[in-house]
Amino acid sequence: MPLVFIIYVPFRREQRMESMKTKFDYLAEINLLTELSAEDIAAIDALVPIMSYPANTIIYEPGDKIQQIFFLKRGRVQLFQVTPEGKQLTLTVLGDGNIFGETDLFATGAGSCYAKTVAPTLVCKMGKADLARFMEQRPRIALKLVEILSQEIRKLQALTTMLVLEDVKTRIGYLLLTLSDQFGQEEDHGWVRIDLKLTHQEVAHLIGATRESVSLVLSEFPADTVQTERGVIRVQPKRLENLLHD
Repeated sequence: MPLVFIIYVPFRREQRMESMKTKFDYLAEINLLTELSAEDIAAIDALVPIMSYPANTIIYEPGDKIQQIFFLKRGRVQLFQVTPEGKQLTLTVLGDGNIFGETDLFATGAGSCYAKTVAPTLVCKMGKADLARFMEQRPRIALKLVEILSQEIRKLQALTTMLVLEDVKTRIGYLLLTLSDQFGQEEDHGWVRIDLKLTHQEVAHLIGATRESVSLVLSEFPADTVQTERGVIRVQPKRLENLLHD
């Protein structure tokens, strides 16, 4: 079974006004393509359709033949699996600038998880055959993709270790630090609001815990470090990091 790959790549250019953006503009904002010329980006532009999905839409699911990689241009996508017992396990929630798909890039493989939008979403799709040809002609892009995948594998190994060895409080703490880094909006006095509404059940799915244990632990965090209200989570990242290291 192919493994899921998830690449977090922040935009490399200051974003233009959304109403003025073209597909070319979106592609130019992907860090994976940072070394490409305008001519190269135009070549990709001709190969990749841009798709619009409403919230709560399944992009692919286990068993689907995955023959594309996906460039998430705007929105939110949840990757999750369902256990034989029917329990949902969220792998991650992706935001603008992510790339996702399967590691079996150059063979026709079946998807191993669900990809579902949790907000209105724009996605560019590139076929595996087109990607293979493109990287053959531009080896530096292939090397950069390998580098990014290697970084993600190390992150996943660290995450797996944490989920196995750490208690629920530590797992939630590191999850909040990760989400504040990826989706954080800075506010006054050092607070960072996570721009992603999550229920306690959804947090539980992300760390492999029960909703009850998540609710209990969140209520035990100091009020000057973590605040939760109506699905909105605010954190003081430095204080939270210090708390986890004590």
